[in-house]
Amino acid sequence: MKKTLHVSDRWKELAQNKTLIHLLEDVALESPDREALIFGDQRITYSQYWENSRQLAKGLYAMGIRRGDHVGIWMTNRPEWCYCRFGIYQLGAVMIPINTRFGRDDLDYILRQGDIKALITERKFLGKIDAMGMLRTLVPELDNSKPGEVHSDTYPLLRNVVCLNGTQPGCFSWSELMQLAKNISDQDIETELKPEDLIHIIFTSGTTGFPKGVMSSNIGQVGYSTITAEGFKLSEGSRLLDVVPLFGNIGLGLMSFALVAGATLVMMNRFDPLDAIKLIEKEKITHGHFVPTMLRDILSHPDMDKYDFSSLKYIKSGGAYAPSALIREARERIGALINNGYGLVEASGLSTWVPMGDTDEHVEKTIGLAMPNCEVVIRDPKSDRELPPETEGEICIKEMFPGSCHMKGYYKKPELTAVTIVNGWLHTGDLGMTDEEGYFRITGRVKEMFSVGGFNVSPPEVEEFLLKNPKIEAVSVVGVPEERLGEIGAAFIRLKKGQTATEEEIRTFCKDRIANIKVPRYVFFVEEFPLNPQGKVQKFKQREWAVKKLGLKEIR
Repeated sequence: MKKTLHVSDRWKELAQNKTLIHLLEDVALESPDREALIFGDQRITYSQYWENSRQLAKGLYAMGIRRGDHVGIWMTNRPEWCYCRFGIYQLGAVMIPINTRFGRDDLDYILRQGDIKALITERKFLGKIDAMGMLRTLVPELDNSKPGEVHSDTYPLLRNVVCLNGTQPGCFSWSELMQLAKNISDQDIETELKPEDLIHIIFTSGTTGFPKGVMSSNIGQVGYSTITAEGFKLSEGSRLLDVVPLFGNIGLGLMSFALVAGATLVMMNRFDPLDAIKLIEKEKITHGHFVPTMLRDILSHPDMDKYDFSSLKYIKSGGAYAPSALIREARERIGALINNGYGLVEASGLSTWVPMGDTDEHVEKTIGLAMPNCEVVIRDPKSDRELPPETEGEICIKEMFPGSCHMKGYYKKPELTAVTIVNGWLHTGDLGMTDEEGYFRITGRVKEMFSVGGFNVSPPEVEEFLLKNPKIEAVSVVGVPEERLGEIGAAFIRLKKGQTATEEEIRTFCKDRIANIKVPRYVFFVEEFPLNPQGKVQKFKQREWAVKKLGLKEIR
């Protein structure tokens, strides 16, 4: 019998009647002195959160930002990031968060494709990435412009740049922006905000190529955040740790989860396993969301057992496939309830969720049940027909009512939108299957799955098997070209500290235990994997490296 995820109907009421700005104002009025944000020694209450966001909105208004204008945020995690987000929303403008790992060509693409009118940034990221240097290369007119009067031949819409760190040629400083705000009244920035409004465009960093701008509405963000906050057991007294960049879907989600629950968000500027461990003890963190690679780094840190994790009651693993062995180890060593989930930017956030406290089998081996704001099914990628339980196909998602989970589309890419959302179904590109109870499992990516002599091989299945080897700490499997068979497997393996192994040893471990087509032909021992900022392995980079290293030729 099929099961359903049980949460209250609060998400429907809020999604259809409230915006994120309304929710922030509500908490600020009801609990003005409650801690909203913690960042290092800074402790910001909800009333300060609201007021600082209002001031940011006024500063942007003074610069000429109006409803529908696009404002980029290009900075590392800090309270100002949150003020910028909600200040932009208050004007009915559209926020475009920008990946701080982007290089000059990436930034050029976002400024062009995103139609950005104002950009808020830092001089340097993490003290070493020269953000302003990159920007000046692209916008040389900055050096001879007055703040607010940038006229770029390359980016004709760009008029304003704000730099947090002191005075920069052609830029407003943060203090100057706040000074501009003093000339603007509350009435000036009053805008009628609606649940269906476009609020941000996330250019997905992805694992397979160039970013696409995903347009998101209030409805989808409020709905999924409310469901997740309830399912995650977040409440007013909760302290939620954010170790991921705010510019991504997960980081924005964590900010929203804390808000709808009235909880406290504890932010890190960047992830470091020991710093995260110390912060859990110091701030008595109750809830944490970790990408599997981050969770692995924490568990494998030699000092982990020296610190007190007793406050940490709930852990969510997401953003990438989490092996069952990792989930089991985290649960046993930390003692917290842990679950898995599945989601993507195009579907607002999470689409499936394992209920907290569910069985070990479901926690370790599934991504859970469909969220209430959507219907999730498995469809045949070729025929598009719905498939029965225990049959592999593409995971597809349908919203329960207009806006409840689907993106508004890819910005300025209607053709791509049309092939992604077909007859009301959003095609995720992820492979999976469901069981009779309605629990889903991820089996791979439609594009990552490779074919060996006509037989499909799913990388997560091989990875899960290889992790049974006691010497292996982490593994990533990709398909590489082979003239006779079409493709064959290549495994990138990180061994546990102090362990050694050979390629032949790994292949022998696989022999007669999994199908020969699944045994990796090539084995590479590595110290680290190429990751995007959300901690997902960039398999396309591993594949490119292997093809070049082995001198292989692509099969046309």
